[in-house]
Amino acid sequence: MTSSRIAPWASAGAQRRLAEVEATVSADLTAAGVADTVRKALDAHTAQFDDDGIVLYAGTNVLSPAAAAAHRTSVSSRPSMGWPGEKYQVGLEHLDTLEVLAPLLVAELVEGAHAEVRLQSATLANLAVYAAFARPGDTIAVLPEAAGGHASHHAQGAPAIRGLTVVDLPYDPESLDIDYDRLPAFLRAHRPRIVVIGASLMLFPHDVAAARAAADEVGAVLLYDASHVAGLVAGKVFQRPLHEGAHVLTFSTYKSFGGPSGGCVVTRDPELARRVSAVAYPGMLANYDAGRLGALAVTAAELAEWGGAYATDCVTNAQALAQALHDNGFRLARRDAEFTRSHHVAVDAAPLGGGDAAAVLLGEAGIYLSGIGLPWQHPDEGLRGLRIGTQEITRRGFLPADQQAIAVLMRRALLDREPPHRVRADAVALRREVDAR
Repeated sequence: MTSSRIAPWASAGAQRRLAEVEATVSADLTAAGVADTVRKALDAHTAQFDDDGIVLYAGTNVLSPAAAAAHRTSVSSRPSMGWPGEKYQVGLEHLDTLEVLAPLLVAELVEGAHAEVRLQSATLANLAVYAAFARPGDTIAVLPEAAGGHASHHAQGAPAIRGLTVVDLPYDPESLDIDYDRLPAFLRAHRPRIVVIGASLMLFPHDVAAARAAADEVGAVLLYDASHVAGLVAGKVFQRPLHEGAHVLTFSTYKSFGGPSGGCVVTRDPELARRVSAVAYPGMLANYDAGRLGALAVTAAELAEWGGAYATDCVTNAQALAQALHDNGFRLARRDAEFTRSHHVAVDAAPLGGGDAAAVLLGEAGIYLSGIGLPWQHPDEGLRGLRIGTQEITRRGFLPADQQAIAVLMRRALLDREPPHRVRADAVALRREVDAR
């Protein structure tokens, strides 16, 4: 096998794909040739996802037309360092409007007082919180990976950069939530500086008040990572983490939030906000992408007006899709008789060869999502589940009545083992039908 020049240390599967693409793109490296290669790749990607695909991936969304118009690449390519009124560069007074408007709107939207919006991702937002409230050698307590604990919560991710020890919170697979009865004793035993809740798969709300009480007993900061549910939080649907007791809220600004790529840290406590801000700048940022703040401000203002209806529609679509998948023979994660209270749905894909294999087959059929761990799986099992998010299809106009058609397409691809190209043709037809409304 030819090794990759990009990442010769990558896995065998990644090496094969990297080497394949490297050979293809190396044919013409002139400026005109590269521009043509890039244009073709972007056009094909746009057609696949924006025109043809049924996108159920939980980590995606589309900007509204107004937000897209406010996302200026010309601003992104210019520097902006420091607070308004003390910029390192001169002539940035117009950008002060964005740098004031975005944090004010975001903080109010999620019931906070102070928002750090300059960070480029929720992973960096989490790292900023770790750096602000924990020192190297300290412990943080997080949800297990199989229960949706994100890589930025675990030892292979951002905590390692800060030199932190990571322990898994006690978890109850039956309730699909933290084991709150065991939580206080667990925290007393491990004395974490930070307790991280919120996950990459969130079917049901946390008991934030119980987590806060246990965290207060050991003097820990309670961080709620709302990366996937931020749009629902903005719409006052599913959960209100800061109102319910979280010290700090972090989240991605795309996904269910529906804005440009980036991350936020929000709190009601000015001292906590000051410490996070000092880490963000000048600790983690010098220059940053100010071009995304206009789109973020527009998105926050839109969510303040109609976010409640959008979040409710996301949940309603998820519940309809979950029921339709169950009726079509799929095995779903559930708590008692309830599949979800969020925009997420989780399918147990063990009978289908696992989550990764099932996701690849669905991708060939024009339906895009990803694998996910499930709390009851074996440690060496890989990703057992399929994770579905309804935030993008909701924004694109899919209704609860459309979810049966999606479930049938998934059944045909995964259970009936129909040729993917036949399913894909009908998936594209469904997109066209919805888009034409």
